[in-house]
Amino acid sequence: MTAISPALLSDVTAVLRQAGRSDLVDRLVASATAAPLTSKQAATMLGVSSANTVKNWLEGGWFPGAYQTAGGHWRFPLEDVEAVRSRLEDLRDRNSRSDLTPVDCGDASADLPLS
Repeated sequence: MTAISPALLSDVTAVLRQAGRSDLVDRLVASATAAPLTSKQAATMLGVSSANTVKNWLEGGWFPGAYQTAGGHWRFPLEDVEAVRSRLEDLRDRNSRSDLTPVDCGDASADLPLS
């Protein structure tokens, strides 16, 4: 079986979740049995431009299963990266909803010109 790229796996699982097919997500992730990701791969999957961002999040405790190789390189379990991606999507959704919330201007709105 050919390995699926972490970014593609993440995109497919996101689409399946949106379609309400969590059962397929679990099966797909289990069958992929992906090797741990490098910090660069994790950054790509999370949509950030720098592996340093991922390392900063690592220091903040966002990747509990991450470990360092004998050579000093960090590896990130796919499950951890998926959890962070889900967390980021939730935060983005909440922020976009709050951006659309009307602001109460009180009586000041009566003074605004209509044209």
